[in-house]
Amino acid sequence: MFLPLLLLLSASNLFDGKTLKGWVNVGGANFRVENGAITVDKGPAGWLRTDTTYKDYDLKLEYKTAADGNSGIFLRSDATGKPHETGYELQIFDDRKDFKTGSIVGIAEATETKIKPNEWNTFEVIHFGPKITVKHNGKKVLETSDKRSLSGFIGLQFNPGKPISFRKISLKELVP
Repeated sequence: MFLPLLLLLSASNLFDGKTLKGWVNVGGANFRVENGAITVDKGPAGWLRTDTTYKDYDLKLEYKTAADGNSGIFLRSDATGKPHETGYELQIFDDRKDFKTGSIVGIAEATETKIKPNEWNTFEVIHFGPKITVKHNGKKVLETSDKRSLSGFIGLQFNPGKPISFRKISLKELVP
């Protein structure tokens, strides 16, 4: 791994499993908590973002969607503008021509990985300075570097007609 020696600050759960406390709905989709997971299946395209910005971190989460799911995790995005342009979009979409699941859209393509349909899948993202490492279902699928955004919100994407659930969302802040 490319990270220098780091001090891990205490881990925090970004999602308590019961409420959307600490999250902001952008766009009006029906993000809600069901069975310990953030679930969304109706409404316009949008995202649910943290109410706090983050710089360097180790983010872990689980997601569940159908084989044709199309979503993403926004990383270091601004509150306004298009989150995949002001920050990064970690792709959840196997059927895209390029930048498939595990890729950082427009930046770097992941090695081949697939969504386990209708099962819980895992992502781990280590974002330190310009460096980004992504693990999908325990396998490293991407390591890249980009300076577009060095701090911002974490977000969960919704595309109409593509239900998805997220759970066990935790983040450890990293400091050199």
